[in-house]
Amino acid sequence: MNSITLKDLTADTIVASSRERGEPGWLTERRREAWQFFAQAGPPEWRRTNLSGLQPEGLTLSASGSVSVSWDPALAAQGVVLKPLHEALASHEALIKARLDTAVAPLEHKFSALRAALWNDGALLFVPKNVAAETPIHVRYSLPAGSRTSFPRTLAIVEDNAQVTLIEEFACADQPARVLAAPVSEIFAGPGSQVRFISVQRWGDGVYHIGGQKVLLERDAALEWTSIALGATVQHIEAETTLKGDGSRVNWLGATFASGTQLLLTAPWLRHIGHHAESFMEFKTVVNDTGYSVFDGMIKIEHESTATSTRLEEHALHLSPRARNDSIPGLKIDTNSVLKGGHASTSGDVDEEQLFYMQARGISKTEAKRMIVMGFFSPALDSLPLEALRGELEAMIEAKI
Repeated sequence: MNSITLKDLTADTIVASSRERGEPGWLTERRREAWQFFAQAGPPEWRRTNLSGLQPEGLTLSASGSVSVSWDPALAAQGVVLKPLHEALASHEALIKARLDTAVAPLEHKFSALRAALWNDGALLFVPKNVAAETPIHVRYSLPAGSRTSFPRTLAIVEDNAQVTLIEEFACADQPARVLAAPVSEIFAGPGSQVRFISVQRWGDGVYHIGGQKVLLERDAALEWTSIALGATVQHIEAETTLKGDGSRVNWLGATFASGTQLLLTAPWLRHIGHHAESFMEFKTVVNDTGYSVFDGMIKIEHESTATSTRLEEHALHLSPRARNDSIPGLKIDTNSVLKGGHASTSGDVDEEQLFYMQARGISKTEAKRMIVMGFFSPALDSLPLEALRGELEAMIEAKI
């Protein structure tokens, strides 16, 4: 399907391309169904995400994106699997068939269907029972020269009592033309497992990032999630942690910095189903220039959940009077059994008294602002286990201040 535009694509073309790649029949059928939904569906009603500059129908499809992985190959001796998703279809088809598209709903809206129909890159991570992967696994998605689309998928399956750190990064230089990046990440954490998931979005200018992420936690599973968003022209990410199992828990940190004319939206959900499940979410947002950031967070406690403990917070810092941040925290409770639940939001300028105090001690105003912002983001940045990546992100943040 290389060099064909979305407006010229048909279900027959997708089916033929899938068969040419030797994909199993069930995947071919899923692609066909998703494309038919995409072709018939209207655009999603996203009030705060402006896609008018994208014009996706005119985008030329890329044969594939670019994915690189960094990990300790010795983990393979313990049964850990890390493979390109297409390659893994030959060796782990049953595993992929059972999990793919079961966390992030493929027919939720027009763009989720597009992702399911056209995914062309990705990685499978499998960590077997009782295995502790001590070194981080780093999956990096980028854009080859001339690419106008990217549809990567990360599928991670962590079995009972296993442990892993997964870093997922999206990065490229500024793009001369509009690019659509539409990734999906699905993570399944088995009973008693411990997962550390770090997602970093630092695309260059010109990229429209429309992503779906979901982590499903079984009984007593624990998740440490860090979400960092610094790049792209427009971002719309729907992310969710589902605390399905009793005793499951999540600690979710976020850092977003919108500057220039960026529009960065994140819609994170905490969905409680299990008993005695605990969750905490804290996002930090900085806006500068005419940047616009949206935090559309939600806690949803289902009726079958009992003894829930949960809290969601977002705190925003404005560096420019022309910048904007919309904070929309929400809480939906369908049960009478809640230990504690709440949400909070704060937004304001840099504290002038704090600046005066620092300037009175010989620190320039510019350096004082830099120190305040870096301290503001420190919880998320300090969670990064790779020093080189942390240094690159710190430099990117400093350039945006």
